[in-house]
Amino acid sequence: MTCLRFPLMLTLTGALISVGLAPAQPPASGIPSISVRPPEQLRFRTTALNNLGWRLGTRSDAFGTATFREAAIKADAATLPTLEGVSTNLDYNLSPTDVAKVKTTLEELRLHMPAYRVASLPADEATRRRILLFAKSLGADMVITPAESGALAELDKLANETGMNISVVTAKPAALMPALAAQSKRLGLHVNTASTSLANLTLLKDRVFSVSIAPGTKNLPQFLTQFSRVQPTTIQPNWPPTTDGGAKKSELKPLFISLQPTPGKDPVADLTTAAAAYDNDVRPAIAWRIDTLSRLSTISTPGNLAPEIRQKIDAAIPRQALAHPQKIRKLLVMDLCVNGGYYHATIPQGNLAVELIGKYTGAYSTVFSNDINNLRYPAIKQFDAVFLNNVEGEIFIDPAVMSGLLRYVREGGGVGGLHAATWASVDVPEYGELMGSQTGAHKYNGEAGTIRVEVPGTPLTAHFVSPSFDVIDEFYHFLPDGPYSRDKLRVLISLDPKKTTLSGNQYTTRPDNDYGMVWIRSLGKGRVFNCALGHRPDFYQNPEMEKLLLGGIQFILGDLAADTTPSAKLPQKK
Repeated sequence: MTCLRFPLMLTLTGALISVGLAPAQPPASGIPSISVRPPEQLRFRTTALNNLGWRLGTRSDAFGTATFREAAIKADAATLPTLEGVSTNLDYNLSPTDVAKVKTTLEELRLHMPAYRVASLPADEATRRRILLFAKSLGADMVITPAESGALAELDKLANETGMNISVVTAKPAALMPALAAQSKRLGLHVNTASTSLANLTLLKDRVFSVSIAPGTKNLPQFLTQFSRVQPTTIQPNWPPTTDGGAKKSELKPLFISLQPTPGKDPVADLTTAAAAYDNDVRPAIAWRIDTLSRLSTISTPGNLAPEIRQKIDAAIPRQALAHPQKIRKLLVMDLCVNGGYYHATIPQGNLAVELIGKYTGAYSTVFSNDINNLRYPAIKQFDAVFLNNVEGEIFIDPAVMSGLLRYVREGGGVGGLHAATWASVDVPEYGELMGSQTGAHKYNGEAGTIRVEVPGTPLTAHFVSPSFDVIDEFYHFLPDGPYSRDKLRVLISLDPKKTTLSGNQYTTRPDNDYGMVWIRSLGKGRVFNCALGHRPDFYQNPEMEKLLLGGIQFILGDLAADTTPSAKLPQKK
């Protein structure tokens, strides 16, 4: 007999929509959302998903006698993006009609079901196969179930035939490793933080598929970091690519992490608190991986650029510094793009330009390195400035790296960003505040527009022949709720909205029509330069833009003085 504990709960659904908590954008499927979860993009649980492949959720039986639909609604209310189905309230014998209702619930709540749990797998092969395929039909990639060592070979065969993974629940996971080692990588282990030590976790290596986080786990940051350490860390082959692309740069190890509510407490409130704690606790695990990848990530050299491209860039480079260096200067250049970061094919052109500017003008020597340990304090003090060429991804997620860069600038150092640098570490507000902006919606590969030199008399802009001119580039629309503000920044170049047909919509167009593209600022004793232009090759073949880069770099090095009074504090033209 099919068991379906699945009421519709229309009253609750209607209430959620009426108070405006549902997402404004309808899904591609056309099913209206009833989710009340806040945006997940800026949460470290999402960062862990992008960089480690870790999915955070809870079990569908975590809410007592709740039906699956009730559990799904409560999981969403607890801010969790995934839900592990459990056979006690999600029967694998459901009819196709009832399965469709489950899928609708998951779609309505924007929930994913990465795993399905059964107390035991039946002895007959046909039922086992049906369970795995049932889980797969709901989007799961693993089944969590107890199993003995003698059954592993048969389970492994079934897992490979169905394209599913099986996470084995056992009281002694380390003891099962020898038998598990003889099977394919579709068989792994389930562990519980309450019964697994860090030492045992080292023995399990990358065979852990699913984790239950017990309430009150004291050493969770160390536990999660150890998970990160035992997972493979490799760089995508044939790196860097020759075209724009957001491909993953290293292997991800999908892992399902299930939070367990504290007995006797309200599970929704308790899981909400636990999820927020996880956001903090997972940060060191991500930071360890990024740190490791940064040392494996080679700089994008201009060696693959066509000779004619190199010649055009070379011809555009200024041959004389704008200011005589006060001392021998050393500029650190980084182009790090790690998991979650979008690689720009013009990065090698930017690196060539920055290198040639230093070579021809004598303004600085260039050190190319993606090792983020260079940004830690006091190692960063060996450089006179740091230049971030289209960096993207979670580069500044480690608080020691972010605080090192901030301290360095405040004590007199300089940092410059080119184009996509504002897309690095979008979930680290301190970085956006430092650079003066964060993210920036735009039309891919650029659009025609008119940019204007707002203050043509500054040392960085005096060379522009015309106060305004037409270009094709990606014009970032820095949203009003971000850190971009003329109260903090001296905007040098901006997009002229009166002469530009913007591709933006209500979500990307600023009501004040303020689209700063290039600015400088002071922070403590230090200096910041950011140029949001530079997506296309044209930028690096333009002598005026190359001279702008020279001025920006000499400014952050401390050799070119410029007024950093915020634009909003300047006398306004009538």
